[in-house]
Amino acid sequence: MVTNKKLLEIYNLTQKDFFKHKNQRSIHWQKYYSSEKFEDENNLINFRKNRVLSEGLDDAINLQNKLNLIEVLEYFDHEFLKKNLPTKNIGNSNFSINFLGFYFDYGIIHHLKWFEEISKIIFKKSKIICEIGGGFGSLARIIINNYETKYILMDLPEANLLSTFYLKEHFPKKKFYLYNNYLEATTPPILKNLDNFDIYILPPWCKFEKSLKIDCFINTRSMMEMNMNTIKKYFDLIHTHISSDGFFLNINRYEKTVVGEGEKICIHEYPYDSKWDVIISKPSFLQKGVHFLLTQRKVENFKNNIKDELNKIGILNDNHKRNYNINLINIKNYFKKKTYKIIKKVLLFFFVEEKLKKIARILYNMTKF
Repeated sequence: MVTNKKLLEIYNLTQKDFFKHKNQRSIHWQKYYSSEKFEDENNLINFRKNRVLSEGLDDAINLQNKLNLIEVLEYFDHEFLKKNLPTKNIGNSNFSINFLGFYFDYGIIHHLKWFEEISKIIFKKSKIICEIGGGFGSLARIIINNYETKYILMDLPEANLLSTFYLKEHFPKKKFYLYNNYLEATTPPILKNLDNFDIYILPPWCKFEKSLKIDCFINTRSMMEMNMNTIKKYFDLIHTHISSDGFFLNINRYEKTVVGEGEKICIHEYPYDSKWDVIISKPSFLQKGVHFLLTQRKVENFKNNIKDELNKIGILNDNHKRNYNINLINIKNYFKKKTYKIIKKVLLFFFVEEKLKKIARILYNMTKF
């Protein structure tokens, strides 16, 4: 297993080359990524503690008590949870809750739900997966934990450092192909090494050989932080390397203005070509302002072509903005919702012991604990 010291050496190596590719980092990430913080091994080991290194890509802070935990756990089947919740608190997040030996936080509930929705569709036939902007590797961990795949993560140097640390701690027997391997390669970087490595973690300027075909591309809530020029470059990558019947999972905001640039980015304006069939299209789990879009590569026999669906998503975006503005104006409804939440928490407080017992039965089929 690669050592932490080696990871920091590779990070510094990547940082040196990053100066040739500064346009890869949006203004959004410039405020989070300070190289000095990322060169400290203690910070790496504790990268989720107070989000010292994971700020901007770690939603755990949004779930801070067992009352919230009880509600979200009930969305899932108990066997599914037992198989997919981590039993290690890698990064030492102080916002993750240790419950009956499992660690649970707000961020992971989205990854669990996304995986649950796509697993039966995608991964039985997907052998090579490429996740663009995978953060510290939370969704990747769930997928790798369930399926034998070759998994490629493409992200900025700081995120790659965190995801490599996070995944190597969860999968100590997996073989990692990192930026140093890419630079040392005397033959094409990925195809010739598919039998020798399991997880590939590389910065976005690395090139794939033209003949490499990816069975599934994934981007969740990171294209919305990019400008359209960067998004187009990633779509060029996807269109070039997607397999003939491959999938693309795209989960991003309906609309967001890029921080510091003022450019409005809308998911219905993403540069899809016409050779995609829509498999799932709906608002994302627990996030009304985010859309869940799963498409499959096709050249004929379309059931729901992407171009038609993007028009529908544009209408959804208009409706979402209209409803949002109405809710801002309707102060009475706002206070009704706030009052409901307070009453709900009071009721949950009085019944918390019974609720905890219910979750214990879900996870362990226990009557007492």
